[in-house]
Amino acid sequence: MTLREIAAQSGIASEQIATFTRAGLLPCKDETGAYSDRDLYWLDMVNCFFENGSSMEELKTLLPLCETRA
Repeated sequence: MTLREIAAQSGIASEQIATFTRAGLLPCKDETGAYSDRDLYWLDMVNCFFENGSSMEELKTLLPLCETRA
């Protein structure tokens, strides 16, 4: 899935998704640069935490804990 496609499916702006991706907050993104359905799950979670006041640095600490449980 492209950035544009995942933005359309998630309702999250492509610029925000790109920011999350550059920050390393979408651990599922594959080596080809495509997004997967699993990224939708992570994107929803990251965006929820972010919209509720978590900083990028806090997310970088929190998400590895979530990833081991996913």
